[in-house]
Amino acid sequence: MGYSIDESMVRVDFFKESGKWYATEAVKWIGYRNTLIYDAFENSLREHFKGIPRYVGMWAVCLVPYHEHSCPIMIKWEGKNGR
Repeated sequence: MGYSIDESMVRVDFFKESGKWYATEAVKWIGYRNTLIYDAFENSLREHFKGIPRYVGMWAVCLVPYHEHSCPIMIKWEGKNGR
């Protein structure tokens, strides 16, 4: 089940390095059948922010990814240059 009416929209929470919650974004998930769930998550964030450096250096957490093998996922978001 998605975050909104569109099942491919997911909730992503951003946390500071200290662990304090900072923000929540609704992100369109790209790569439902991508075998590498971390790559799908990173590509979704990259497409969502379109090169705008937001939340860089924070932890991005998605509890219910729109993925064939869905499980909670967390990456350190470093913007357009990768994780």
